[in-house]
Amino acid sequence: MQRISFFLGVLLTIAFIGVSCDKEEPQYDTPQISVVGESLIDLKPGSTVNVKLQLNGDGGAKSVVVTKNGGFLKEFTVPPTSTEFIYTTEPLEKGLAEGDEVTYGFVLSNLNNVDSQEAPFTIKVALYDKVTIGTTELYSLAIGVDGIVASGTETKLITGRDYYLPHYLTFEPGSKLTIEEGVHLYMNADADPAALAGIDIQGEAAVMGTATAPIVLTSSNVLKADKTPAPGDWAEFKISGDGASSNNGTVNYLRLEYGGNRMFRLSNVGSATSISHVQAFKSAGEGVMVTDGNVNLKYIVATDCEGGSYRLGDKYQGKMQFLISVNSIYFKDNDDFTIREDAAPVIANATVLGAGADLTSNTHGMRFRANAAPKVYNTIIAGFPRRGLRAGDNVTITDMNGAAVFAYSHVFNVPRDPYREKATAFASGFHNSEAEIPGIGVAAFVPSAVQASAFNPSSLGSFFESAPFVGAVKDAAGDWTKGWVKNPDGKVR
Repeated sequence: MQRISFFLGVLLTIAFIGVSCDKEEPQYDTPQISVVGESLIDLKPGSTVNVKLQLNGDGGAKSVVVTKNGGFLKEFTVPPTSTEFIYTTEPLEKGLAEGDEVTYGFVLSNLNNVDSQEAPFTIKVALYDKVTIGTTELYSLAIGVDGIVASGTETKLITGRDYYLPHYLTFEPGSKLTIEEGVHLYMNADADPAALAGIDIQGEAAVMGTATAPIVLTSSNVLKADKTPAPGDWAEFKISGDGASSNNGTVNYLRLEYGGNRMFRLSNVGSATSISHVQAFKSAGEGVMVTDGNVNLKYIVATDCEGGSYRLGDKYQGKMQFLISVNSIYFKDNDDFTIREDAAPVIANATVLGAGADLTSNTHGMRFRANAAPKVYNTIIAGFPRRGLRAGDNVTITDMNGAAVFAYSHVFNVPRDPYREKATAFASGFHNSEAEIPGIGVAAFVPSAVQASAFNPSSLGSFFESAPFVGAVKDAAGDWTKGWVKNPDGKVR
């Protein structure tokens, strides 16, 4: 009897322990946590945000664990049946740059010490206040003191955001303007005409667009249903350098629209600066102006600029290749591509197109003025009623090795004075032609087929690409304007 009682006691004890364990350690489903609403927000430094979290702990919730930038931050005990938790972030640190990211993570742990998957939440730094132009929200660049951005500072405009410039900004030497691909910067078209919005970079530029996502500086009237953007809505995009070989950074795939006179302006910029793939579209005056310095430019387009496409002057000594000038209509009796003062650039593969040979204007296609000593090769000048190429009395023209050269080029559809004044010397002995090139016409700069040239600009130095053909564009397959350049009608090619 004693033995039977002993075994019964053991069985009852085991049963009791089992029941006790079941009550003390129930098993819960894997907990779940999620952010209610947006999981990525913009926030200014110094600000906080409430993050609302939805909890599902199956009745066994224990705590919410918070991480920041991948490291443990805090842990909060919660009731087992909690379904909601609100976390207020710390004030966003000052000193962060535009577009910097602060990442939070939230994990729900249960009474079985089982963790949920992490719910991410990201804060993206926004340094600038928002304004609404038309119906579009933009970040306003109300920066600097009296329009001056001080040395030692960087202003960054980031992919995924568009911006508004209310006034003129000057970036001092030692400052930097960075613009990432795809950014649109809308210039205040309502500014006083005496104080138009614009940019002067005396420091460093890092303007880094792409063929599929160019950077665009344009009029704020583009966004207004009751307004039409027009040339002169804003001032200029200017880079002011420090002489030969100085470095003002990089500009790549930039389109400028509806600016004022000399919309794309390079002053005394050095050859260490990289400039390529820029369009000046519908400026109120000259589209591209380069003076002094020796900056090199490649893949440049000027379209319907009311004061002429290009002006090169003073003592500019740089190299240029693949240049396009388009005039879809007559504006004024311009020098459409003028080289003046003591400028001595080396230019290859340009296409300079007038608004039609049947006009009565005296517009010049290309003009060498004062003491200019350019060397120009593999170029097309076409569609002007008069004066395709003109050279003044002080221009020195001798032979292919002389001070001023215009060679291996085509001048056609210029019924009166295709060569004017001293430029008549280029009509023979310089391998030029007046034969038409099929496909080339008003605002049409892509030839029907390659127009070969006996001259390859690569012989001029390492800056020049191999391009033994006439004009800026080889053929349709080699059309480098596709995807980022606008035609006169405003449509991207």
